[in-house]
Amino acid sequence: MLVCFLAPSFVHAAPVTLILTNGDRLQGDLLERNQETVTIKHQLLGEMTISTKTISQLNTDYEALVQQTPQSEKALAQQPVIEPAGLVPLEPEDQGLFGTGWLADWERRFDVGLAGSSGKSNNSQVNIAFNADLATEQARINSRTAYFYAKSEDETSDNSFFTAINRDWLRPTTPWFHFAGGRFDIDRFKDYDYRVNANGGFGYEFANTDSWLFVGRTGVGFNKTFGGERQEFTPEGLLGLETRWRINSAQRLALSNTLYPSFDSFDAYRNLTSFDWILDLDERAGVSLKVGMTNEYDTETEDGVSKNDFKYTLSLSWSL
Repeated sequence: MLVCFLAPSFVHAAPVTLILTNGDRLQGDLLERNQETVTIKHQLLGEMTISTKTISQLNTDYEALVQQTPQSEKALAQQPVIEPAGLVPLEPEDQGLFGTGWLADWERRFDVGLAGSSGKSNNSQVNIAFNADLATEQARINSRTAYFYAKSEDETSDNSFFTAINRDWLRPTTPWFHFAGGRFDIDRFKDYDYRVNANGGFGYEFANTDSWLFVGRTGVGFNKTFGGERQEFTPEGLLGLETRWRINSAQRLALSNTLYPSFDSFDAYRNLTSFDWILDLDERAGVSLKVGMTNEYDTETEDGVSKNDFKYTLSLSWSL
């Protein structure tokens, strides 16, 4: 924290060095600082007001400050409340995905997983995913897109793709919220070629802290399948639980289970379960290890096709 903030009665401004985003440096006496601008007095250029968006670091020269501070004020400046000299980082503005401005202020991650074996049996597996999340006081948005491919003994055993998005409309004064979501699936090993699913309803936050989120959902929707042996329109309900837990600064867990009971038949339903464990390997580079598992159970799957669709992934994940 800057000395001039802690002791506003000082008659001397704090000497500072500004490191700009383009690499330039400016030295002067700090006159004023707020969320948007920093004002300094430069020895040659005089008083200058600079936007914080163009400043990457602000360095306070405590040694110079002590040299120019009167003896009565030096004792105050040396009190324990003064932190050691160091850099004061200014958080850079999010420029969006690859600097395009798209998905600015979202948490964006790209996952890649590769696995294989050769010898008595030849197996290979590839999974690619892109996740984007946004959380504000008014909205919570989760987007997932993933592709899976697997081959065993030169025969393809998995070739599937999905993209899904869900939005929660939050109310800061109550744990109740309403939501809407949808999902599109392509799977060459199902009894359909394509499937569209959409739903909406109400939810409740049982817990929402910096480290733990636990919500429940209930609503209605439909799923429509196209192609293959199964071309159906099915109205269905939705009952779901979802939790996210930040175990510590390096580990996170996410678990969800959603039941979709059919309105056409009492004993027909789908159940979708997902689990992710993320371990941060290099925070600066934004690299993490991700272990994921998903399973969808569908009672209406045609004979000859497994009612369970279980997938597991081991991926490296990068923040974008």
